[in-house]
This record gives sequence, structure tokens and C-alpha cells, in this order.
Amino acid sequence: MKKILTFILALCIGLTTSCSTFKHINPKIEGKIKKETKYERIIITSTRLAGRYTMFDASSIKRFLNKIYEAKDLSAETNFEPDFYIEFYDSNKKVATFKYIAGITDETQPNLIDEDGNRYYVDDSIEDEFIKRIMKKEMFKGAKEYYVSLLDDVIERIPKKGIGNNKVFIDIDKDYMVTKYLTSVDMFNIFDSIKNNSVEIVDSIDNADYVVTIVTNTYNDTKVVANVVIKNKNNVVQRLLYEGNRVGDKITYFIKNK
Repeated sequence: MKKILTFILALCIGLTTSCSTFKHINPKIEGKIKKETKYERIIITSTRLAGRYTMFDASSIKRFLNKIYEAKDLSAETNFEPDFYIEFYDSNKKVATFKYIAGITDETQPNLIDEDGNRYYVDDSIEDEFIKRIMKKEMFKGAKEYYVSLLDDVIERIPKKGIGNNKVFIDIDKDYMVTKYLTSVDMFNIFDSIKNNSVEIVDSIDNADYVVTIVTNTYNDTKVVANVVIKNKNNVVQRLLYEGNRVGDKITYFIKNK
């Protein structure tokens, strides 16, 4: 009797363990990265900077794969650009590539996209495996405050419309010094933080009354320097040089026309 009870207990533990390995295996994902394949490495590459992380450790690869297999199918679209490419390799070749958008915690919003454009939500804890190794985000903790304080001043310089709001497109695509350490979600949150009753921030240059372009030349704990260009839809341009003294998250600017 004792042996039977021991066997039943061991069986229950085994079943519990096996079930906890995969909460749910997504067949679309498994169709891309087969469970029976032995993966030699996973390469994760940033889309914005020359940074990559290669995962070789077998236990890390298994843990990462388990989370990917559990990704949920979604039909929702996304306007976010991918932050990373995730490539899976067996011993001979690349097997599959996924795009990943960092920082999304809403399970109804896609953060993983396969090569066929299928969209999924995968638990954002996968970021623990790579994001700190690639993106030195701690260097740019004040980036949001920097952009918001700068843009608050810039937008005040845009003439107010008699009726309605000016539509403003903010171009920081070439501001590599700062944006290479920001995710698409970070940048959305920055723009979303800009509150001004006289403007509407738009996501297309085609709809804009004004385009504001920022290129940062210096960014450190004590000083920021940025070139700002304000251009209206008639191609009238104003160029400004912002030099800021920084204490914590507070920046005091000195502004010159160029």
C-alpha cells in the first residue's frame, strides 16, 4: 500500500511539473520554431543601435523558448515600430525571425510579430533575458524629462492659429545619441506627455502644419546641447540652438537663433 501511495504521489508531481512547463503551446509559434529542434543559439539585435545579444546557454534558451511558445494570438494592429529582431538558429542555419516591441504590458496589444505578419502577445518578462545587456537605459533615465522640457519651449514658439490647433510632427528619428537607448513605447510616452492646448501632436508628416526636428549633440549628467529646426508647411524655417545646464531632471536652457 505504501509503495502504491508513493507511486501515485510521484505520478502527480510528474504531471504537475510537465503541465507547468507549458501553460499553452501556440501552434502557429510551434510551426515556426519546432519543439523537437535543438536550438544552438538565439540572437537578439536592436533595430536602433549596433547592439546585439547572443544566447548560447541551454537552460536560458529553453526558458526563453518556453515563454515564446506560450504567446497568445492577437488580431489587433500596432503602430509601434519593432525594437528588436529575435533570430532562432539550429546547428546549421537560421530557422525563424520575429520582431519584438519592448515595454508593452497590455495583453490585448501585440508585441511579437512573425515573418508572415502574424501578431502575438508574449509575456514581457522575456526582456529580463536581454534588454539590459543591449540597451544601457540607465544612462538615459532623464530622456523623457529632457524631451518634454525641450519641446514645451519649442511648441510655445509656434504661432497660434486663430481657429483650431496647429498639427505638429516631431521628428527625432535621427537623434541617435538619445533615441538609440529608447524603445518605441518610450517615445510614444514622451509625445503623449506633451500637453499644450494650441497644438495637436500627429504621427504623420503629411498631416502636419509644422515639423519640429531635434538633433542632440551633447547629453550627459550636467549638460545638454541640441539643434532644433521648426519648419512650417510653406517651408519657412527657424533654427534654434538649445544649451541646457542640468541638475537632476531639471534643465535650464539658454536659447540662440542660428
